[in-house]
Amino acid sequence: MADMKAFEKECEAFFRPLWPGEDKILVFGEGKSDSPDIMLIGEAPGEQETLKRRPFVGKAGKNLDEFLALTGFKREELFVSNVVKIRPTAIGSTGRVRNRAPSKEEIALFLPFLLKEISLVQPRALVTLGNVPLKALMGPKATVGELHGRWFETEGGYRLFSLYHPAAIIYRRELRQVYEQDVMTLRDSLTFETQK
Repeated sequence: MADMKAFEKECEAFFRPLWPGEDKILVFGEGKSDSPDIMLIGEAPGEQETLKRRPFVGKAGKNLDEFLALTGFKREELFVSNVVKIRPTAIGSTGRVRNRAPSKEEIALFLPFLLKEISLVQPRALVTLGNVPLKALMGPKATVGELHGRWFETEGGYRLFSLYHPAAIIYRRELRQVYEQDVMTLRDSLTFETQK
């Protein structure tokens, strides 16, 4: 736990000066930080995550709850984080601030800190949600459409399971069955391993 606090301070010290005059809020991972079965990795915090300074709350939190209901895991048994720790924003056509996908530059900037976070947490498995974390850890040619529902090994030697982002099934209903099957495959393969 002390290591995670030191990690958060290191992040604050590095990132704060990069946006002078802007109140960029860093949203850190949370959950079981000592060798959990799964470290769940999303792309970046949204508005609610930034307001509450917690990953996967608001709409994303409902997506996470659905994931957990399918796996039988409890949130406190996992470690939940994002590749990018700040909310990427853009001004929409109505003039309102909205979420956007992180840029390649933002991902590259935060990736060394994600890798350090993974090494501190030491999860049994990484589970990526969508293309952003998958590409960050497996390279730019990796796509969730091709790699979902299977196990891979990262360069750092971690086992990684690729899932569609739960939000994808809101926009693409045809993915729901595929997503649910992938989640069950993840659950069953982890359960099988603990019974060995």
